[in-house]
Amino acid sequence: MKSQQLKSYLHRYRHWRRQPLHYSYPSAKHRCSCCGEEHEGNYCPLCGQKASLGPVSWSSMWEGIMELWGLHSRSMPYTAWQLLFRPGHLMRDYVTGKRQVSFPPVKMLVLLGVIVYLLGHWLSPIDYSHELPEITTTGVLYYIEYAWKWVKVHNEWMTLIVFSFLILPTWLAFRYAPKLKRHTLPQGFFIQVFVANQSLVIELIFLLLSLIVLLVSNHNLNRAIFLVVLTAYLFIDYKQLFGYGWRGTLWRLIAVALLILVFFVDIAVIIAIFMSIDDGLTHSSTFSGVLMIGLIFSWLTYISIYYMDVINRKLWRERGKWAVTKWPLITFAITMIVMIAIFTLLR
Repeated sequence: MKSQQLKSYLHRYRHWRRQPLHYSYPSAKHRCSCCGEEHEGNYCPLCGQKASLGPVSWSSMWEGIMELWGLHSRSMPYTAWQLLFRPGHLMRDYVTGKRQVSFPPVKMLVLLGVIVYLLGHWLSPIDYSHELPEITTTGVLYYIEYAWKWVKVHNEWMTLIVFSFLILPTWLAFRYAPKLKRHTLPQGFFIQVFVANQSLVIELIFLLLSLIVLLVSNHNLNRAIFLVVLTAYLFIDYKQLFGYGWRGTLWRLIAVALLILVFFVDIAVIIAIFMSIDDGLTHSSTFSGVLMIGLIFSWLTYISIYYMDVINRKLWRERGKWAVTKWPLITFAITMIVMIAIFTLLR
């Protein structure tokens, strides 16, 4: 009996993950309190007002207050619940047009950010009097150093900034996914907004657990556990969202991480090249070394994008193995020739 109940519960849970909401069409007649139109259904076809709305009452006043914090229909707590138990399905529903299944994600991001910030700084107040030590650099580096010091102090926002770098690599690695084919960069933006919301929900849970002393007091250990949980959820998000298997999702996530690393190195090399030009070091060995590193990582960027496309589209089946190998070899040879020329000219 218990086994049958468990199977029934799992069946209902799987069905809820794929189809969380059920809508009904009321056949009773309503008279709109706004325009007076008599109609059937949940909304007036003439002015669009909800059929259940009427004169302002204590109940509607309370609903108006709760709506500010997302505690009405499509409530923020329910969306947070979905981000914990059906995250990938929720993201795919929203970006493919089912907007009514979720609380508005950007609004949720702002509200959750406020809640986590207030609760976090109430539990562990931080002295901001020395949050930005004296910055000695000038020019572009001044703003880079300023931003870096600000992020180090406000580390609760660091996760949100990092997720923005996932948009392009995720699009490159998962754009031929079975359940979200040819997804666009705007869809990728909202996917990462949901992931950021999910990280704030998890962080909020950790903060609430710390109130009842279920977590150890070691801040670094708590942060490590949080990052492990967040990484596991990111894997679940992408598996449910894109529809690949465990191995397909895993290697693509690793590819996304490596591609982000390569992008960061490319950006650092570009900054170093501009700094060398500003300082008049274009004929130094350091400058030639930076250029060579930039060329190597540019080639690695090309190879990463090229082979992700090859594997995702299974191009070796229609073009042959040599056809999908020759261009990396040709571009590698060109890169080596350019590196030798740069080394010879800048000696």
